[in-house]
Amino acid sequence: MAKQLICSACGHVGGGQSKIKGNGFIELILWLCFLIPGIIYSIWRSSSRYKACPSCGSTNLIPIDSPVGKKLLTDQGKTLEEVLAEQKKAGGSGITMRYVVFALLGLIVLMGLINLV
Repeated sequence: MAKQLICSACGHVGGGQSKIKGNGFIELILWLCFLIPGIIYSIWRSSSRYKACPSCGSTNLIPIDSPVGKKLLTDQGKTLEEVLAEQKKAGGSGITMRYVVFALLGLIVLMGLINLV
């Protein structure tokens, strides 16, 4: 199970969402048109990962088992056990549509490169 975090901005409890700076479309264009700038942009994007709140996008995420996280939970009127029980009941699929789209785009680009050779 992912580490449980609480957002100090909106109070959302759950795992942080991994975000990456930059634009995937620009990265794709750079790879297709200009190979060296595409590599540089990809390296920069991959080094700029950060965790953000899935509700509000804030980067102020705090572990719920820390003193500040416990205080934020009690301010909301929740306990750590209640939150963990809710998370376990909610479950969730681990794959998003975004990953499927990127996989298909990667496959199309790879097929195009194979046909060029």
